[in-house]
Amino acid sequence: MRVVDLTRSLGPSTRVYPGDPPVRVRIVATLEKEGYLNREVCMGEHSGTHVDAPAHMVPGGATVDSLPVDRLVAPALVLDVSNACGPVTWREIMLALRRRAAEPPGRGWYLILKTGGGCRSIAVDLAEAMVKLGMYGLGVDAPSPDEEPYPVHRILLSNGLAIVEGLDVPSWLDGRTVTLVVAPLKIEGGSGAPARVLAILDGGELGKKLLQAERG
Repeated sequence: MRVVDLTRSLGPSTRVYPGDPPVRVRIVATLEKEGYLNREVCMGEHSGTHVDAPAHMVPGGATVDSLPVDRLVAPALVLDVSNACGPVTWREIMLALRRRAAEPPGRGWYLILKTGGGCRSIAVDLAEAMVKLGMYGLGVDAPSPDEEPYPVHRILLSNGLAIVEGLDVPSWLDGRTVTLVVAPLKIEGGSGAPARVLAILDGGELGKKLLQAERG
């Protein structure tokens, strides 16, 4: 069983959403002087590869430390939609599934999209379809799936779906079903948190078994 890391490394060169604080790293102890290495890392909750919790956009929404852990390991469909322009619509996703003969996502799944790092946004109808299906979340390689007034954020987060942003999605994963493991830092009261995100290349079997167990 192979595991692929979808996480971008965090450091001073990490791309952040315009207006967000940059990632800053400062050495506070060295092997030569103190006998151990330690660094201070300062960054916003939405730096690098990270998870948006409902509290990010929804008044009274769940914070990142209260996200249900059974929603952080799930089957996921990965699609590369970076070879087109404009918002990614639900119709485009359906056509992509037919062309690739890929398994369609359903209740409890994530949809992971390679958009070209922010060249494409996510359409409202796609977000609405995900809510209707009862999916668990959306992942994108961009710092955000939309722009002000953030309709996609608000639709997904107000319905309890997670948004995973800043992923590093290799093109060769296009059309594959995987088990997605999302592990955000447990920041008390956080509106989001940096996360380690892994794709297990098992055809989504582990995620599907967990869903079956959840349904009893």
